[in-house]
Amino acid sequence: MLSFHRINSVSDPFFANLFNLYALVFPSAERRSWAGLEYELNYEKRFYAHAILKDEKFVGLLNYWVFDRFYYIEHFAMTPNTRGQHIGTEAMEMFKSLTKLPIVFEVEMPTNSTSIRRIQFYERLGFTVLSHNYAQPPYEGDGFLLSMQLMCNDKHFAKTHFDMIKENLYTHVYHYEVEAEKEDD
Repeated sequence: MLSFHRINSVSDPFFANLFNLYALVFPSAERRSWAGLEYELNYEKRFYAHAILKDEKFVGLLNYWVFDRFYYIEHFAMTPNTRGQHIGTEAMEMFKSLTKLPIVFEVEMPTNSTSIRRIQFYERLGFTVLSHNYAQPPYEGDGFLLSMQLMCNDKHFAKTHFDMIKENLYTHVYHYEVEAEKEDD
């Protein structure tokens, strides 16, 4: 049986599993440091970190944010030994059934077979790539903006509210000064 276990602190027994998978699967430019993740867990009430469990064993992670008008999935990953078993599909369908608002997340540009397969996976789950230009701000420090795409399971909402979505992500998720971006243009 699949379940979500909410992680509220780094002392949670599943946090080490979550962080190890997180560091393994996501490049450093696409994730927080241990301290950065700990900060969000301790101080950000909109941020939720979950271990995905199958029969009480750790099989994946789901980190997301709850905003007034949408959910933002920051990270979603399954352990390498469970891939191809449809557990990711089951977990995402379960998450979708628990939410009442549109779900938004970032995906890498379709530049290789892995990123293309990932986009196709989400499309099979009812998500659509948005045509708006989008770049992920750095998580920490003065890193570069990364070209990414946003996907959403409510295309009309996302197209209509793209600027609001981007502002929420930049301000709350990345702690990125939008004004600084405009000044650099």
